[in-house]
Amino acid sequence: MATEELSPQNRIKIVVDRGLCIGSGDCVDTAPNVFELDAEDKARVIDPDGDPTDLVVDAAMNCPVTAVFVEGEEGPIYP
Repeated sequence: MATEELSPQNRIKIVVDRGLCIGSGDCVDTAPNVFELDAEDKARVIDPDGDPTDLVVDAAMNCPVTAVFVEGEEGPIYP
């Protein structure tokens, strides 16, 4: 199951594929104001505007299983 959050400020959509997420926490370490690990140790978005877009993209790039997707107004940003 994937969850998605829209960021009105950053104008991006952040999607976390919870089926892929292994709970490494790399996204939380990179963008701690956007992501947290829930009770199941799965990443979830807590505030899509919590960190700048470049940190959100870095967080997606740091995910070891590519469970975080970032889309802009014109299509995918990562991956």
